[in-house]
Amino acid sequence: MPQGIVKPVSQIVASGKPLVVEMEVGANATEVKMLPGRLVIFDNVDLSVIEAGAKADNVVGFLDVGPDKKKTDNFARGEQVMVVMTDCVALLTLLASENVARGDALVSASDGKVAKQAVGAMGGQGSVVGWALESSNATVDAEVLVHFHKTAESAAAS
Repeated sequence: MPQGIVKPVSQIVASGKPLVVEMEVGANATEVKMLPGRLVIFDNVDLSVIEAGAKADNVVGFLDVGPDKKKTDNFARGEQVMVVMTDCVALLTLLASENVARGDALVSASDGKVAKQAVGAMGGQGSVVGWALESSNATVDAEVLVHFHKTAESAAAS
């Protein structure tokens, strides 16, 4: 039996019992970017979501696999989705060419992906959404195990 957490083949949540809330893909979502394992933020209507952008401070959670979907299937506007909102270990999409090591803090990147938190001024890095549980330096988008646990970004000094 292997030690640690095994990457799931057909699921996003690898370990834990997170809070999952049914929401709707918003009218402003880019459908091809609405994939399981991608971070989402609220759209203009209550309980509707769109893909998160880079360095977002308002990440709601990430999309889980639908009961009639595969991990590679995207969701359409108006479709019901399951959004994982709380602490768990999940298989999230790491932005291509991100060099992350175990324990690195991760923030949202373009298209709902995750990236290593950059060094910079407080208030301009995005909220930490989790920590890498494995290292990666792939030149293409990669699925990595992440301890998903949203935190608030520190405010910039005034």
